Amino acid sequence: MENITVLAAFLGGILAFLSPCVLPIIPGYIAYISGITASGQQEKTFDWNVIISAVAFVIGFSIVFTSLGAASTFVGQFLQEYKAIISKIAAIVVILLGIHFTGILQSEKAKQIVGLILGLTLLFYGYDYYTSKEIFGTGFYVFLVGVALALFYFTGIYKILYEQKTTEVKKKPPGPIGAFLVGIAFALGWTPCIGPILGAILLVASQQETVAQGTILLFAFSMGLGIPFILTAAAINVFFKFFNVVRKYFAVIEFIGGILLILIGILLMTGNFEKISSMLG
Repeated sequence: MENITVLAAFLGGILAFLSPCVLPIIPGYIAYISGITASGQQEKTFDWNVIISAVAFVIGFSIVFTSLGAASTFVGQFLQEYKAIISKIAAIVVILLGIHFTGILQSEKAKQIVGLILGLTLLFYGYDYYTSKEIFGTGFYVFLVGVALALFYFTGIYKILYEQKTTEVKKKPPGPIGAFLVGIAFALGWTPCIGPILGAILLVASQQETVAQGTILLFAFSMGLGIPFILTAAAINVFFKFFNVVRKYFAVIEFIGGILLILIGILLMTGNFEKISSMLG
């Protein structure tokens, strides 16, 4: 397992934590699993009971995510014969999710932007075919990105991913065991607008050679999401100060995250992701 791949998964978890879909609900989850509200936390900034509950919560969603990573790699091993074509399809999905994550599909000029991207990918396909004489070369898959984006936008599917869906539990669960169960519920009710990050990492996990590698990849993602959560539980007052600063830059964070996903997709499509991983690993 290349170190750069694990690092990318860990940073993906941090990015998920900082996203507008997760960061604002973190205080609510901490209050819920610990029984300590934001106002009550002001006079007591460190409580081991809160830390233990936060760790149990993180373990809960980490088990779900790492299981998904193992399952993704397990399935991918049965499809090794089609690894080349699966890598191309995975790249298209990652690029599409990256474009979605930038937020441009919500802009007033989204229709024009989607049309422009579709046109540019068609021109690239024509140029690639003219120079390589390959019908199913790189240009073909680039054009599929444009087609997929057009379908994604004009069918309205992208709107579903902008909806925030979190699992709500009516009764407060008791202690660490309850926090653990809420962590599992949090993972199963994963917010769709964070799905692009998780989906991209799962696609990369499906390309790994062993189940252990896929598991490590999603464990790294879980730690990227979980460690900031535990640190927040340890110092909730500091978090509120941090949140007031970061929320001003939510759009920038999303855009940068989207660009990173697009770059990863391009590397996957061109076959350079593994090369860069091996050089930096």
